[in-house]
Amino acid sequence: MTCLFRVLHIILKLLKLNDSELKDDFICLSIHHIQKLHWDPGYRLNAGKVVSIVTDDRHSLTKDSAQFGIVSGSLLQLLCSLVEQSDTEDTDLRDIFVELADVIPRLATFLQEQQDIPKSLSQYSKHKILMLMIRLKPHIQQNCSHVVCLLKLLQRHFQSPLHEPMFQHSTKLENCLEGSPFLLSGVGLGELQDKSTRHLQRQAMYLFLSCSIVLACSGNDSRLKCSCKRDQCCHKGEGCTDNCNYFGLSEISVWFQRCCLDKILDSKSSTDIVLCFLQLYMEEDDMLFIILLQLLDAPLISLAIDKMETKWTSELIGAKLFSVVFDPVRIFHQWLSLLHYDHLVLVDYLISKDVGVHCAQYLLRCLRLVSGCWDAFVDDSVYEAQIQKFNCKRQRTLKNINSLTGSSMEGTKLGSSHDKENKSKEQLFLSAKVCLLSLKRTLEDLHKKDLFPYNPKPLLKSLSRFEELCVQY
Repeated sequence: MTCLFRVLHIILKLLKLNDSELKDDFICLSIHHIQKLHWDPGYRLNAGKVVSIVTDDRHSLTKDSAQFGIVSGSLLQLLCSLVEQSDTEDTDLRDIFVELADVIPRLATFLQEQQDIPKSLSQYSKHKILMLMIRLKPHIQQNCSHVVCLLKLLQRHFQSPLHEPMFQHSTKLENCLEGSPFLLSGVGLGELQDKSTRHLQRQAMYLFLSCSIVLACSGNDSRLKCSCKRDQCCHKGEGCTDNCNYFGLSEISVWFQRCCLDKILDSKSSTDIVLCFLQLYMEEDDMLFIILLQLLDAPLISLAIDKMETKWTSELIGAKLFSVVFDPVRIFHQWLSLLHYDHLVLVDYLISKDVGVHCAQYLLRCLRLVSGCWDAFVDDSVYEAQIQKFNCKRQRTLKNINSLTGSSMEGTKLGSSHDKENKSKEQLFLSAKVCLLSLKRTLEDLHKKDLFPYNPKPLLKSLSRFEELCVQY
């Protein structure tokens, strides 16, 4: 079976390389036959129950754990390649991708039950399963019930990377991943395991936040369908969409409280959380920009909570604070600071074959946000006030500490360093200003010499608007 999967993978590569008309037909046929692998007829996939694999006849996968790790790894590698192109408009292809989602919990369940699989194979399989889920998500997210299934699957099989603290890893930019995060060459075992763990954490957190935000904002998207039962989400809303909406918000709230909320005492510690989060993703450029683009939707979480019944909002204080802490304009500031405000790094990102388009999208959307939230970009004290407000509310709700004493201490702390903080904020703005205006001049120069790989005029237009605001300020 391993050889068969590898042969299919090679055929697919050749079809993609030659841009063959047979490629889509090959993908459909391959997925169709993979789904015909002998699954246990006694189980069915739904939002609350996952399927097991039977291993007792000649059509089933092998009982031997180590060998199954290799077989499943080859199968997952093939599946990831089959859904590599996520921008397809072929309806038949999209439909079969939706059906393919059934394979993921089957493999994940069986792999979790195998205790004797070598750790490297186990890590690789988890990496491929997460990659497959990420690639399938654009095809299945139009139905809330499918997104709920992905979230439940994450909670069931990826608890460890999803809830692992972001603060325990000391990220070094010189240790950026090259190629597969599981390659052994030139890397010690301890460092390799740490890299693979961080990689799994990045994948799990991105998929979790992406799915949760889709559900949290489901009430605003009329294109979304929902076929899940009421008990598969929760019972807070009046309709199915309301249930999915609350489910997404509550998942974010619980996750953020578990991972980060106890560390947020003031604006400085909330900044540290954002920096740790970004540093985690700085090791992989492709993952960095897809999470940055996803977090541009963070304010929608707060808007979704504001539209809900008041009696449920106290349960979602974690999601509300997440929306404030991960405000896109604030993240943009922190991201530039992690780049040491080096505009040449931005140029490198923009001309990159792998992440250039995503970087351009991110910069365009951020510059548009900055134009609409100029005061917040210049002075982020508005975020400090919001964080203080939600912390006081959280303290009262959880009854962890005396809110009056906490407010008094916070006020003393903020007041004693007021002048120093103002100078720091001004320096942040000036550094970001110099960086972005330097980027504008460099792009203009490259464009005039016809050295830029694509048309930078939309980005230059946004940077010109930014320059106008700086002059007015």
